[in-house]
Amino acid sequence: MHQSIPDADKVKVVSINEEELSIKKIVSVARHFAHVKAFKGPKRNKVEKLRKYVEENWFCDSAQPRYGFNTGIGSLKDVKISPENIEKFQKLYIKSHCVGVGDPLHVEIVRGAMLLQANALSKGYSGIRPLIIDKLIEMLNKRIDPVVPEQGSLGTSGDLAPLTHIVSVMVGEDDSEVWIGNEKQKVRKLINASGLIKISRDGEEVTFQTIRLHGKEAVSLTNSTAVMLSIAAHLIYDVEILLKNADIAAALSLEAMMCEKDAFSEELHILRNQAGQITTARNIRLLTKNSLRMTAEARLAYFQYITEKQLKQELEGSEFQHSTVLIKNYKIEHEFEKNRIQDAYSLRCIPQVHGACKDAFNFVKNIVEREIKAVTDNPVIFPTKNGLGYDVKSGGNFHGEPLALAMDFLGIALTEIGSISERRTYRLLNPSMSFGLPRNLVGGEVGLNTGFMMVQYTGAQLVSENKILAHPASVDTIPTSDNQEDHVSMGFTAARKARNIVNNIQYLVAMEYLCVVQGLQLSSRDDNVRLEKFPLGIGTLTAFNFIKNFKVEYDDQPNDYPFKLRKEDEYLKTKIEVMKQLCTSGEILKEVEKEFEIII
Repeated sequence: MHQSIPDADKVKVVSINEEELSIKKIVSVARHFAHVKAFKGPKRNKVEKLRKYVEENWFCDSAQPRYGFNTGIGSLKDVKISPENIEKFQKLYIKSHCVGVGDPLHVEIVRGAMLLQANALSKGYSGIRPLIIDKLIEMLNKRIDPVVPEQGSLGTSGDLAPLTHIVSVMVGEDDSEVWIGNEKQKVRKLINASGLIKISRDGEEVTFQTIRLHGKEAVSLTNSTAVMLSIAAHLIYDVEILLKNADIAAALSLEAMMCEKDAFSEELHILRNQAGQITTARNIRLLTKNSLRMTAEARLAYFQYITEKQLKQELEGSEFQHSTVLIKNYKIEHEFEKNRIQDAYSLRCIPQVHGACKDAFNFVKNIVEREIKAVTDNPVIFPTKNGLGYDVKSGGNFHGEPLALAMDFLGIALTEIGSISERRTYRLLNPSMSFGLPRNLVGGEVGLNTGFMMVQYTGAQLVSENKILAHPASVDTIPTSDNQEDHVSMGFTAARKARNIVNNIQYLVAMEYLCVVQGLQLSSRDDNVRLEKFPLGIGTLTAFNFIKNFKVEYDDQPNDYPFKLRKEDEYLKTKIEVMKQLCTSGEILKEVEKEFEIII
């Protein structure tokens, strides 16, 4: 069942006690600071019961070696740690694993990882204390947000380094850092002798009592795919909005260039038998329903308008100025395309391209949703068959290959969305490809004004960058830990690359919106081709009117309608950013989906 636009901002409370986490709930906590309920009920009882057994049986002198409980890690798996040093091992483990470098991850990614980690641990297979889950939830609710470098994870034994940077704040490591507003602050400047962190925020003091980790807890807190999964969950949420915006922007481009409708007929796409293609064509038909602009009559009216305008400029003052009507009729007879027959690929193949990308998206979404429900710790603990105790099993559930391949696939698919969007933007700027729209969509004097030419320049750079970013990370591997960990997923890198690709495509679709709204206003300036006479479709008209009439309120200057018809060049960077925000927030989509749902 398809859902309309995501609305994570409306979720105010989230629980990990009974129901499963959804992508919307993750985003609500990570991005919109929804409250997480206290950990309690049957799941807490299960975690507590298991921990009691582990403490009584697996940390004594006579206990057999169990990886992560009373042994070293990685290639040191055969080195047994004495009971009296197990707690010290947790402390040293955190110090040695805080090796991340580079710029910080966005706070929402870190918060998402904390929630996902709390959720996975709450399933009761790791052998940790319930207190660990409590502390993760407390950090989320009090907005104790660790600073986590974005480089350092191979995506194999979980996101070891990034997760350890999160845990370093939980245990009060001096050199760990937290966010206070937009500033980073060392924990050593915030913590007192009893391990209490105090943070002043918005005139209020927030406190957090750090803890000492007990046996197995350092490993369980860091052996997980939670960080790459957090990136993936946020991407799924944002890409759903992006793909719907791509359809709307594409439909507006079809309207602006008065394209043929036949390429989107239902029977044509049913023959192909590809789900995404069929639903995309359906979206385009609904968006352009009742359009009189995508007709031969509208094309003729516009051809007459631009021909008359051109002849008036070219023949004024010449001996042929009185032959304007004759020349115009000749051009209509011999140059006007009564039947466009078929448009360029970037126009008539929108269902095939957008649809294939949506099929890829839905495949990836399914993998991400399954991973959210997964336990990715190692080792994990199961009840014995006789029900009298527990067995520990070492495996590789922390290996990020499922997400690595999915994130690479998503990045490749979305690169195509950006590529075809840029091609439509380019066509809008070229009169020979746009069927007569002014060069560079200039609204005034051409030459004196450059118009939107440079918007396409930036789009071309983003498309080219995406081609590099789309190279899969998952095909690479490099051995670590004395070759004990000899095949790695690079899933964290794949997720980061996909996030960069999505950001670029959000700009590309925003640029198409920016250009097409200008183009539609230019193509309807004359009374004979005004929108009242040749209206847009139901959905395209809604989107066009919302964008054109969108008002920006500034603190230091008069209010502005940034997307009204522009006759002279203006500072375009600001307009691009405003349009991107309208796209990513789903504001345009919300207006359209008041009429009907866009399906992906």
